[in-house]
This record gives sequence, C-alpha cells and structure tokens, in this order.
Amino acid sequence: MTSTLPPPPPRAHERGEAVPDDPWRVPPSTAVLAALVVGGVAFDLGVRHPAGVLSLVSIALVAGAGMAGGWVRGPLARRLLGLSLVPTAMLVLRDSPWLTALNVTAALGLLLLSSMVRPEPQPIGRAIGRLANPLAAVEPPVRSFDLVVESARTAAAGHDRLGRRLLRLVRGAALAIPVVMTLGALLAAADALFRSWLVLPLDVEATTGHGIGIAFGVGLTMVLAGHGAWAQVQPVRRPPRFLGPTEAAVVLTGVVAVYAVFVLTQVLALAAGAGYVQRTTGLTYAEYARAGFFQLVAAASVTLAVLIGLRRYRASASPRMARRLRTLELSTVGLTLTVVAVAVRRLFLYEAEFGLTMLRLSTIVFAVFIGFVFVVTGLSITGRLRGDAVGVVVFGALLTLTAVTVANPERIIAERNIQRFGGTAQLDVDYLVERLGADALPAMLTDPTVAATLCAAPPAIDDRTIVFNWSRREAADALAAAC
Repeated sequence: MTSTLPPPPPRAHERGEAVPDDPWRVPPSTAVLAALVVGGVAFDLGVRHPAGVLSLVSIALVAGAGMAGGWVRGPLARRLLGLSLVPTAMLVLRDSPWLTALNVTAALGLLLLSSMVRPEPQPIGRAIGRLANPLAAVEPPVRSFDLVVESARTAAAGHDRLGRRLLRLVRGAALAIPVVMTLGALLAAADALFRSWLVLPLDVEATTGHGIGIAFGVGLTMVLAGHGAWAQVQPVRRPPRFLGPTEAAVVLTGVVAVYAVFVLTQVLALAAGAGYVQRTTGLTYAEYARAGFFQLVAAASVTLAVLIGLRRYRASASPRMARRLRTLELSTVGLTLTVVAVAVRRLFLYEAEFGLTMLRLSTIVFAVFIGFVFVVTGLSITGRLRGDAVGVVVFGALLTLTAVTVANPERIIAERNIQRFGGTAQLDVDYLVERLGADALPAMLTDPTVAATLCAAPPAIDDRTIVFNWSRREAADALAAAC
C-alpha cells in the first residue's frame, strides 16, 4: 500500500545550507538529568550535617555525576576531579569552621576547574581567565537550561537506553501504585498493628529544608555541567587598545619607586636604631615594628594584581621596551618579596606580645603563600617556568591548605598560648573556650583553668558515626575523661 503522507522537508545540509554549530560538546541525554539529580541530593546530604564523612561522600557523588554526565573529559580534568577529594577528606579530619570553609571552597573550585579545562596551552590559566570574563563565565551555566530541556525531551521519548529503562519503571510504578494503595488500605482496616506502621512522621520544616537544599544543589551542579558541556570556548581577551607598553612601564616605574622608598625606610630603621624611630614617628621601636602588617599584606596583594594585569602588554612591545618591562617586573617582584618578609617579621613580633589567634596565624600563612606566588611570578617572567604558572599556584595553594589542615592550627594556637600564658591573667580563657572548637579541645583540657570552664558547661559535640569526624571523636573522648 502506497503512503499518502507528504515526504519530509529536506534538511539543511541537503539544501546546501550551513549547519549551525552545536554549542554543546555533551549530547542531551537521560544521563545528564540523572547526574544533576545526584548532584542536588549530594549537596543536600553534605551541607545539612556537620563536616565529616558525609561531606566526603557528597563531593564524591558530585564527582561521579560529572564523570557519568560526560562534562568531565580528559586526563587533566580527571586529575583535578580526583584532587577535589583531597580537601574534602580534610573535612573528616578537622572541625574548624575556618578550615571547613576553605576546604569546601577548594573542593568546589577544583570541581569547577575539572569541568572547564580544555586541551589547550596553559589549560588551568586559560580556564581561570575565562572565569574573569563575564560573558565566558555566565553564558554556559545560563544556557545549561537548554541542555536540561533537551535532555528531558530525550528521556521522555526514550531515545537512549537509560531513558527507555526509566520509562518502563515509570509505567510499572503507575500500574503498581493503585494496586499497592488498595491492598494497603484493606489490610490497614483489618489490622490495627499494621495500620500503626503506616503512619509516617512528616516534619514539614525538615522536608522544606531538604527541598531547598536539593534545588540549590541541582543549580550548583548545572553550573558545573554548563561549563563542562559548553563547546564554544571564548578566546582569551586582548588588552584594551587605548593602553600600551608605555603606559604599563609608567605604572611599573611608579610601583618600583614607592617600594624602593619603603625598603629604604626599613634599612634606616634598622641602621639608625630605636632613637631615630622614636624621634621621627613618636613610637617606640616595638610599637613601630608591630604595626601595619595587614596593610603590608594588602599592598603585596594589590601589587600582584597589577603585575598580572600589565604583563600582557610586554608581548605587544618592541624588543627594547619588552626588556625594560621585564626589568621593571622583576624589580617589582624582588622589592615586594622584601615587603612580604617585613610583614611576616611584624606578624611574629605582634604574636610574641599579644598571643596567637586564628586570624593572626591565617595571616602569617597567607603572607608566606603570597611570597610563594611572587616567586612563581618571577620564574615565569624570566622564562624559567615554561609551564602553566597559574596551575603551579593552584597546586601550591592546595598543598598549603592540606598541610595547614593536617597540622591542626587550632590545637597549635591553644598549646602555644597555654605554654606562654598558662597560670597567668594574660591567658585569654574566653577566646580559647568560645572561639576554638573540637580541634583544640584536648589541648585546652591540659590547663586547669580552661578545663574547669569547659567542664562547668561542656560543649555539645556531635560524634555520631554517620557524621564521623576525627577531631570531634577525640574531643568527645578527652572531655569524657577530664570531666
């Protein structure tokens, strides 16, 4: 029998027309939808409990969703995905809110990088550069709604194997639910004990909270999927045309001049002694040396941003101007390293007078890391570091955070302050008890005054196995033994 239906219209390539490029390098599929749901549930699982083993499970599930959804591709992307589990594992080791926030940020950042890297020169640096470009950073996650819609259509039509299986399960559930509900109602009417088992406790607040957590987690996973599935990678932005090598040289010359004068003042302060400092500033040498460390670290950070922003102009300069810019950049790096050293020295002087806190210890670590970044920058400027300098900084930051977490900074703070001020009025018991947590509690119990305060009002410690955390378990054991 001959069909009376009209023939389908010719496709674009059959008509000789240009076929528009597909913006997605991941085809729409049911697996994409499943990965988004897993990411949403995992996020809710991780954030609604204290830092611990559930956090590790949740990030591992998000990483698995990225692999299953297809938006994590290539050896480097898989390595970054595996590295995201390193800071997450630190959540099982430590309970400090400072470290928890940093490790969660590091894990999410590595997940984002794993979805953004491409097989190109300096892949991590290029990926972070695209994050600095508003269009390149915002368009993929916004357009990911298109990918979700197309994936939903694929699943509803059963165009892939997983979609066909889900359709069969949905049809089976549609048939089973009426039968099961009818039988359950009849058996509940026949037996009171069975009927009591069917009463399920429903906490509206908890249910709403889980719903919000899952929805937020799905949105966060869509951001990762959008960057990983997006095929149209924006090129690296070129410097503005109204600026050039000459303007960059002027800015760097000003920076070098300011730092040169500052270094000269430090040399004079050391050579002339405390009398010169007091006559000039009205401060004792101890007061002078202990002041200004936060400003010095901020100045180093601003200088780093200036170097990163201006170094691109060296590529478009003449050979002679390029040599001048390189000399100015290296001078800036050397002088800034001197400023970082002065800042670290002042931090230690301040700590020797007033004790150690998490803020002061964190600033010391940050200042040392800024010095590491400037060393990497100097090696990159001289050409001794030919690889991805941004990647070296990223891995250095991860290594620094892991080392600090393993070292247990809260316990170091408690031990150092108790060792120096224990038994005196200088020991800030309120800071130890109110600001430090489970990580420092075993060390705090070694001081009688602090132990008495803790035992008078023992802190609540969640040491359940389901949210296992090494520091919380040690703290609970130490508190039970001491009190």
